[in-house]
Amino acid sequence: MTTPRIAVTVVSGFLGAGKTTLLNRMVRRAEGSRLAVIVNDFGELNIDAAIVSEVTDAVYSLQNGCICCTVQEDLLAQLGSLAQLEPRLERIVIECSGVSDPQRIVQTLAYPQLRSQMQLDMVITVVDATRHLQLDGEYARLARAQVAAADLLLLNKTDLVDALQLQALRDALGSRTRIHESVQAQLPDALWLETDLELETRALKPLTRVADGDHGEMFSSWLWQSDLALDAEGLRGWLQALPSDVFRVKGLVRLAQGNKTHWLQHVGTRSQFAPATEQASVTRLVFIARRGFDGWDALGQGLEACTAKVSA
Repeated sequence: MTTPRIAVTVVSGFLGAGKTTLLNRMVRRAEGSRLAVIVNDFGELNIDAAIVSEVTDAVYSLQNGCICCTVQEDLLAQLGSLAQLEPRLERIVIECSGVSDPQRIVQTLAYPQLRSQMQLDMVITVVDATRHLQLDGEYARLARAQVAAADLLLLNKTDLVDALQLQALRDALGSRTRIHESVQAQLPDALWLETDLELETRALKPLTRVADGDHGEMFSSWLWQSDLALDAEGLRGWLQALPSDVFRVKGLVRLAQGNKTHWLQHVGTRSQFAPATEQASVTRLVFIARRGFDGWDALGQGLEACTAKVSA
């Protein structure tokens, strides 16, 4: 009797599109199945893996690098190990960092040492309806490569754009790939749990040239830490005024109000605070910005001002 191959779903999308929100929903919907999650985060902390670990114990982290460049060998090793687990896994979900090209992950899954063990179901690319068309240069090329690799586009945050903006985005995305519109990364089970795209019949799409070398070199990142609590409203207002060169802010923040720890997710001018399961005494925030961004000192001063409102 032939051992069934493990289904693999790849989740991709630019920084802040909503991949981790989708991943949490997928894990909850697949409850009861033997599922493992591989999370790749760009920056000094793997925030996404920590968030998902509040939902499932089966989280494996590939940290501080681009999954399709500097940590590709780590991905191969991790997949090889997961293939040997008993009882055998039914599904693996790989969340790429926002700086990655998922087509290279597809090529990795086609390596001979994995082909007999795993079956690629689909690549889901999450697209931020509010920001996709605002990207420029090499960042727009990366986002287009993520779209081009997808079997399904999850057009997220559609409640934050009007009908004309949504149509312009649909026109830009084209009609070659299935598109599902969503709010808060809602995805019907039938669109990802009932797929059957075999590796033998799935044509590899051509790689879109994004940048030479490591995609991570297109970005700069910075870690800010403090044992002082922050004022929630002061922090929220400060985040709304961040330079446009800062793509993403995320991490654990200790708020003075109630002295509780929250997960912070910030994209553009929007911030979300969600209570963390485990409380921490230190705030740790990861910032991801354009290549060459040199405003880290000013950001640090702004954050210190948010703590001063509490400690004064």
